[in-house]
Amino acid sequence: MKRPKKSLRQRFGLTALFSLIVFLILMITSVVIVIIGVLLVRVNAINIAKLSRHEPLLPIFMLLIISVLVGTVVSFVISRFPLKPIRRVIDAINRLAAGDFSARLRLPGPVVFTELATSFNRMAEELGGIEMLRTDFVDNFSHEFKTPIVSIKGFAEELKHDDLTPEQRNEYLDIIIHESSRLAALATNVLNLSRVEKQAILTNRARFDLTEQVRRCALLFENKWEQRRLDLTVELDEVSIDGDEELLSQVWLNLIDNAVKFTPEGGSIEIRLQKGETTARFIIRDDGYGISEEAQKHIFDKFFQDGAARAASGNGLGLSIAKRVVALHCGEISCRSMEGVGTEFTVELPLT
Repeated sequence: MKRPKKSLRQRFGLTALFSLIVFLILMITSVVIVIIGVLLVRVNAINIAKLSRHEPLLPIFMLLIISVLVGTVVSFVISRFPLKPIRRVIDAINRLAAGDFSARLRLPGPVVFTELATSFNRMAEELGGIEMLRTDFVDNFSHEFKTPIVSIKGFAEELKHDDLTPEQRNEYLDIIIHESSRLAALATNVLNLSRVEKQAILTNRARFDLTEQVRRCALLFENKWEQRRLDLTVELDEVSIDGDEELLSQVWLNLIDNAVKFTPEGGSIEIRLQKGETTARFIIRDDGYGISEEAQKHIFDKFFQDGAARAASGNGLGLSIAKRVVALHCGEISCRSMEGVGTEFTVELPLT
């Protein structure tokens, strides 16, 4: 209810401002014409009575001409003042369009101009932030993409040597295969992220069994958690949900994969799916390395990896994809963690 009142006040203030300008132009024009008329009569520059008898319309035409000339001059002089802030706005917009995101406006005068400057400055700040994110994304992507390529190139050159032992050759081939898989996973994640970021609505929404989906996703990591001797606890309520089944599976796979990777050998992982009145809540908790308080502010940023994440395989895109997919389903994803204690991710989705 507050926004319409504010908008009405803004429109009224702007209308009142321009009405005042027009009123001033008319008043100044009228005063100048009266002064000119009085001066002409006093200096007997023209005999109006005599002129009126011979040419009755001439005084009217002269008055019209004088009014037009005086009004034009007064309008030209006065309009420069209210148009000055508009010129500032145009200059700032041109700077912004040229890529100068440090452009800021300071407009003195009515409240409308102050609010215009505030809105422009907020827009410039947001655009600057987006440009910084874009630059960071390009830099990080270039780095992540270049690293496995350089590794593949180096070990491929080593394989050309004839003095390699079979063990060395197999080791180099394993590294090339691993780096190739990492490169393919990076390309896939970038494509997935691009796809979900372009989506504004879910086109493949359907009702499906969320419980069965989470169970299948957990079973895909059975070999990994058995190799690391992890204690896995799974408690799933029976839940059906409206959503994109393929996209949501990426969320569970990413969260479970992270929990398995960042939990030390012999640790424990809990996976819970709870059904509420209007929402379904997925919780995954581990007693792994944990995430620092500072890192928690950036874990959903593209390509972000803290110390533990860099040591493990990954490219820092999984949580960005998960956050976007959850947002497309009008849900929320959050993280609670403490270094050396563990991490808990919670995903809450509306049932319908």
